[in-house]
Amino acid sequence: MPQMVQVADNVLLTLGAATLLGLIVAALRRGTWRDPLAGVPVPIGGPSFLGVVAVMVAFLAVQYLAVSLLAGAATADDPVPGSDTWHWHHLAGNAAAVVMVGLMIAALAAARTPADGPSVGIVAGLLAAVAGWLIVLPISAVQAEMGRIVWEWLHPQQAPPVHVVLQALSRSEWGAWGTVQLVLGALIVAPLTEELFFRGVLLGAVCYHFGRAWPAIVATAVAFGLAHAQPQDIIPLISLGLVLGYLRLRCRALWPCIVLHVLFNARTMAFVLLAPELLEPTGGSGS
Repeated sequence: MPQMVQVADNVLLTLGAATLLGLIVAALRRGTWRDPLAGVPVPIGGPSFLGVVAVMVAFLAVQYLAVSLLAGAATADDPVPGSDTWHWHHLAGNAAAVVMVGLMIAALAAARTPADGPSVGIVAGLLAAVAGWLIVLPISAVQAEMGRIVWEWLHPQQAPPVHVVLQALSRSEWGAWGTVQLVLGALIVAPLTEELFFRGVLLGAVCYHFGRAWPAIVATAVAFGLAHAQPQDIIPLISLGLVLGYLRLRCRALWPCIVLHVLFNARTMAFVLLAPELLEPTGGSGS
């Protein structure tokens, strides 16, 4: 199984490198390499920064309430990943995220203006999401390997930190139900909430205040990478954020970003479940 997973991933990385090279050549021939978003209208209808803060405060409040209701007596401040207490906290966090999905959708719907223009069609959006995913795979793989080398140079006696979800998958006290919970969180809850916040609420707020596309994409990508607090994965996740931000403005829709995010996380889940020994050298750990 590990060999089959490695072969499949090598095929994806090769396809990704070929796709990236093809897009670079096309941009050079068309003269669009200076600004791939030239001619794409910047969405000027978005929440204010006060609205962004309100969303963050609301999430913390809902999460605290969810933990109080679901975790019950499980009040450990920093439970061990995979423990019964940790799973209850994680379940509470997912419940809070689901509530916030509804609130963010409502906020974005209220802020939408005709300046956003018509969104991309289903087929074109799916193709754009898959192309973006393939492109980011070799980029994040190279950057993750560079991050690993730098970490080993700076901390030769210390292994790089592992994402808590990946830790929990390897030693879950909930067994199969724990695996289901974590996989659903990684493939559904995380892509929905993170894309609605970073490429929806936050990117919309930056565009609303500054009216420029690339500063908004870069700012949200950096925030996205830093939010995951995995030192060796910050640069790969910033690169992912750049591709997602570009996709959001190019497609004038959030759903292709969610699809790309699902695919990115699915690759990590496939590695950790089918071939965990191959996970380290494959790229960012997902979100």
